Amino acid sequence: MSQTAEFQYLKAAHAEISTDEEATQRIAEMRKLQTEILGFLEKGDEPPEDLRNGLESLSEEMQTSTRYQALISAQANFDKLMEKVQESIGAGIRTGEESRIVIP
Repeated sequence: MSQTAEFQYLKAAHAEISTDEEATQRIAEMRKLQTEILGFLEKGDEPPEDLRNGLESLSEEMQTSTRYQALISAQANFDKLMEKVQESIGAGIRTGEESRIVIP
């Protein structure tokens, strides 16, 4: 995987955004808010409006960052590649299960 173009783009996007202190701080804050919101949802509670608004505001701000957009795009492409790999592995397993070859 580490030799694929998708992985190389993802690695480069991570390296690029890590040089942007403001972007890394916003991403950390977004993750914090996401974790807090998830905590409420896991308990079956509605997250407070200020948390939801804060996350939405940060997300909107990050949409204007070309570095962030490059990271999101690279991550999506890598995720698609990983889905294809998982599908191929699953197909191989199913084929192996259906095979008439018996290994003692």
